[in-house]
Amino acid sequence: MAGEFGKFIDEKRRGRAAGGGDIMLKDIAKAMEMTATYLSDIIKGRRNPPEMKLLEKIALVLQLSSEEKEEMFDLAGRERNETAPDLPGYIMDEDIPNVRVALRRANDKKLGDDFWKKIVKEIDEKE
Repeated sequence: MAGEFGKFIDEKRRGRAAGGGDIMLKDIAKAMEMTATYLSDIIKGRRNPPEMKLLEKIALVLQLSSEEKEEMFDLAGRERNETAPDLPGYIMDEDIPNVRVALRRANDKKLGDDFWKKIVKEIDEKE
């Protein structure tokens, strides 16, 4: 049974090829330098989503928007029971230790999505 990550990839390849056809698994697999069988196993939920480098290749072939790419990273992380693969480098950056402090304090205080919506809004206003 396909996991959410596999469903996402399968959905996003539909209708995105030149001329409106589907992007073939073999074409995605080729860009990943993997076999179509390997990719098929991922889509069917028999393997975990791939590492960041391969996720970037999938995003490129599927021509994912920034939002779609972020969703793909989140799904990959959830399915692997890990943090989304685009975040650990930032979270663990030695030059910004307060990221970890903020996350731990928010976790300790059980701050929910309403709190983080305000933070996201504040970040977006800084652009």
